[in-house]
Amino acid sequence: MKLRWSTLFGCAIVPAVLYAAGCGGSSNTGTGAGNGDAGDDGSLADGSGSSSGGDATTSDAPSDGKVSDAKTGDTGTGSGGDSGSSSGGDSGGDSGVVCGAANQVCCATGTECTTGLACVGGVCQSCGGSGQTCCPGRACDATDACTGNGAGTCTPCGGSSQVCCPGTSCTGGGCCVGGFCSASGSSCGNAAPGATCNGGACTTDAGVVCGGVGDACCANNQCTAANTACLGGTCQACGGDSQACCPGDTCGGGLACHNQVCVACGGASQVCCAGQACTTAGLACNGQGFCTPCGGTGQTCCPGSSCSASGDCCDPGTNACVGSGATCSTAGTCTGGTCTSCGAPGQTCCNGTTCGGGGCCVGGTCVGSGQSTTDGGTVCDNGDAGVTCGGAGQACCANNSCGAGGCCVGGVCVGTGTTCGGNLGLCTGGFCVSGGNSCGGSVGGTPQQCCGIGPGGNGGFCTQGNTNCQGGNCVPCGGGGQACCAGNSCDNGGCCMSGDNVCVSSGSQCSGQNNGSCSAGGCSGGGGCGLVGQPVCHDPAGCTAPFSRDNGNGLCVACGGVGEVCCDSGQGRYCAEPYACSQGVCR
Repeated sequence: MKLRWSTLFGCAIVPAVLYAAGCGGSSNTGTGAGNGDAGDDGSLADGSGSSSGGDATTSDAPSDGKVSDAKTGDTGTGSGGDSGSSSGGDSGGDSGVVCGAANQVCCATGTECTTGLACVGGVCQSCGGSGQTCCPGRACDATDACTGNGAGTCTPCGGSSQVCCPGTSCTGGGCCVGGFCSASGSSCGNAAPGATCNGGACTTDAGVVCGGVGDACCANNQCTAANTACLGGTCQACGGDSQACCPGDTCGGGLACHNQVCVACGGASQVCCAGQACTTAGLACNGQGFCTPCGGTGQTCCPGSSCSASGDCCDPGTNACVGSGATCSTAGTCTGGTCTSCGAPGQTCCNGTTCGGGGCCVGGTCVGSGQSTTDGGTVCDNGDAGVTCGGAGQACCANNSCGAGGCCVGGVCVGTGTTCGGNLGLCTGGFCVSGGNSCGGSVGGTPQQCCGIGPGGNGGFCTQGNTNCQGGNCVPCGGGGQACCAGNSCDNGGCCMSGDNVCVSSGSQCSGQNNGSCSAGGCSGGGGCGLVGQPVCHDPAGCTAPFSRDNGNGLCVACGGVGEVCCDSGQGRYCAEPYACSQGVCR
């Protein structure tokens, strides 16, 4: 997108996100007033003084959305301290254009972004750099490409044997073959067997050429040159304004792919640029992928999860600003500019007494239905915190536990020697035995088959305490390195790596890149992830707290309680006791 600049009294007027200090331009002769540099606190202070020198020069912002960080005058002297005062004309110093910091536009000269940030979609972001997590939409900066599963990781691209950069581009005239760069002079591989890469196109000894602009497409409809796409059997230019999007729905700087065509992005009512970036002040990318006004109550949160009205909160579930005192999607309340989370298992009770999903408030903390409310002997059951558990005919205690060798079947303890129901046989030492077959527990440390496994291996359950069904067998659960117990729970504040269903002990590193360490069911990475109301951790951690799941928009929400969505596992959907999953909701 081309940022339009205008001038007023000789000063460049640019969008507010780009402009924090005045221009300090001067006339050819005489005295003039000029605005000084911004102070350390970012405030502005006007300074006046005399100037003798040439006219200042300004230029349009480049089409890639970046802005120049300096402008120069012919001659002139001036001085200005950190306070923001200025005296005199231009001396080739800072133009006052703000760029390079988090959520600001990238600088066009010098360093694009400050250390730790990457230029993605024309905006400096805390994602998208080499080795960092990809920005939303699996976007990276110009020298990296998004690889791996889940959110992905940005990996250097374009060099020989590296992944191709967006727009199928490779450095040094290389060819993009099967998603990887083949250096100029090297084989074109499966794109054109027997051909050699030559300036981005593949050429055979007989002079047959494919893959470049205007050439026939190579095998498997591949185009090997940068910014080309196979359309109608011919490699055509892609990624430019009003051109077809390049493979991977990518476009050039200042453009984004919309309905398979590259269009201007980042401005008001325009589609968002790569990484959900908007390059104009006061705009943010909404849920539909367009740049709209942000920060006001009911509007999309501005970059950095900020809201403009005093006391408003950025609701992490909806990415919208809510007023002070309003209820957030996390079930908490907007208080002091932050949406508090409450009511889910392990969280504080809402209003000091209330828990969601049929949970129980015990000592100010919510306990999920089916979980122990004391050190043993009682369990939360549909909001009742004093239900006795573990005896024959009583509710099962946490993690399928029953006393005296009983078996947990359908949330109720079956006494040893009593039928488990159906054709499962008799309860014997925590598992069910029928003839020579047994299920539901572990015998001598050897996992047994899960009981009640349905077609396709789904739906199995375990009857022995502290075991869970994984891969068709009942395995020990809850401890570090063991399987997660029912409801994604782990012992003593451990974290369930939901992608591979393994517990990480509290204080240990969570699996996956940049997820940090485990504490109280959540991981510390990125300011906190995995708990209800927090972002989803990078794979394989996912949502790490008990009875939590990804809402599909990268946020962990409560699941498994009455009226809540069903939780997911490798064995199918499930709910907390005593609820059952019906049409995706626990009832």
